[in-house]
Amino acid sequence: MTPEGAASDVATGPDAQAAELRIAQLDPANVELVAPLWGQLLDHIAALPDAIVPIRPFEQSWPLERAEMLEELAGQGFLLAAWQGTELVGYAYVKICAADPVWYTGQQCAELGHLCVAAKHRSRQIGSRLLDAVDEELQRRGISDVQIGVDAANHAALRFYERRGYRADFHILYGSPAGAPLACLEREAADREAHRGRFADRP
Repeated sequence: MTPEGAASDVATGPDAQAAELRIAQLDPANVELVAPLWGQLLDHIAALPDAIVPIRPFEQSWPLERAEMLEELAGQGFLLAAWQGTELVGYAYVKICAADPVWYTGQQCAELGHLCVAAKHRSRQIGSRLLDAVDEELQRRGISDVQIGVDAANHAALRFYERRGYRADFHILYGSPAGAPLACLEREAADREAHRGRFADRP
């Protein structure tokens, strides 16, 4: 990636159908462009087998995600968008954090907030190219520590990141106080019963 925050890649072999892929930082003013891809990511997560914590419906999730992204992008965070012609086919959203008080990081570390590729463009190395561009931007900034949160049920994503050298370190546990039934499951059950949220269009 150039210092201006852009990179390009030309597909070869099996990816020739993808033609030219252009990766560039997205202006925060245009963050609404990634909303449809965020919706696809939610659908993908919702379909994971054996996942425990249900996800919010898009109409609740996107305003919260957009607000968080804009706050991060107003600081040192960045969002790389992958384009084929005028079509946005994927993006990587990265947060920049201060030195961790426990883990032996550098003065700054990065967190890959999420990596998303449009459903019809998956399995074309777009995710790999986005991460290559993320790596180049982090190297340009002198940041050498990266963490990535992955749903325990997303085995394909785990394998993808492990092939790039990432290793699992700690687990995040979810529960409710005093051993009560998981509140998130009760919320989902109420939505299903009332045919609202993600269940609004289902019989």
